[in-house]
Amino acid sequence: MRRGSSSPWLCVARGAIVAAALFAPAPARGAEVEHVALLYETTGSCPSEPDFLSIVHRYTRRWVLVPEGTAATRTIRVRLADDPAGATGSLAVRRANGASSEREVAGPNCTTVAEALAIMVAVAIDPRAGAPSGEHQREPEDDASRIAPPPTPSAPVPRPVVPSKEAPQSTWRPLATIDARGEVTSAVVRGPLLAVAVSMKLELPETVGPHWLRTLRPSIGLGIRQSLPKEHVLRGGSVEFLWSTGHLRVCPFRLALGTTAEVTPCVEGNVGRLGATAEGYAHAQSTSSLWLDLGGSVSAAVNLSRRIFLSSTVLVAAPLTRDEFVLASGASVSTVPSLGVLGGVGVGVRL
Repeated sequence: MRRGSSSPWLCVARGAIVAAALFAPAPARGAEVEHVALLYETTGSCPSEPDFLSIVHRYTRRWVLVPEGTAATRTIRVRLADDPAGATGSLAVRRANGASSEREVAGPNCTTVAEALAIMVAVAIDPRAGAPSGEHQREPEDDASRIAPPPTPSAPVPRPVVPSKEAPQSTWRPLATIDARGEVTSAVVRGPLLAVAVSMKLELPETVGPHWLRTLRPSIGLGIRQSLPKEHVLRGGSVEFLWSTGHLRVCPFRLALGTTAEVTPCVEGNVGRLGATAEGYAHAQSTSSLWLDLGGSVSAAVNLSRRIFLSSTVLVAAPLTRDEFVLASGASVSTVPSLGVLGGVGVGVRL
């Protein structure tokens, strides 16, 4: 993006002009006060709702906050998200007659984006937000005259970037998370089998792709599973089982539970080997067979901080290979169930 001679606050004012044209009908006169319902969602290190409201108050006080569901002139929804690639925000305004409009803003950090959105909210409520009080006594001549320059900030604010639908997408990288879990499964041998798993999940950033794709947040996961030895003691000896697989997880969408948790349903499969080693028998030997299963899983994450989270998963799987292990005498050592359940808990980190 080329640098221009305009100041950062001039760019913010231009964004506010657009917000006024989109969100504000004819401006209210005199000392009228609007009833506004605010729905505020934020993640990471973004400003809290009280901090955001204080920024709006700096530019206009001709409004009063009412709870959602009560009579309101406007219902305003503000979303802020912060990640290492930058910050994004969206502003949606629904009027009492049902008409609605929406804008999106991107910037280098969440404070900058929050400041720009706060100015847009103020101008949507009061087209002369930030102007000297005497100017409220006359009607503006046009859209541009509805906004006076906001007060000089204590520190310069970088210019927010409003992406155009026609503009090419900037360079992006997928968001990645890694988690390690302890697991137990009943889908491999008779009885519970303990295992450890490590997996990586990749998903598109919130600023990439069409709106429906950013809403669904599909992802793909890759990982490995390794069981602890499982011993079956039989008459005259024992057989030890070991299960090693790689797994692929495809998740079409994600359900966010506020800013603290998320739930992700997936289709998941394991490919690897199931080995058995006999001891204590004449001509004892080791053998292994191909392992393949397919099932559906549900994963959940609870955020402990911006990067660290607790993870859990439940997988219901149907083994597609069900080789039976038998001794030379013909005695059955273990059979693979037709359907099994795997569950696990662990901890993860966002890269």
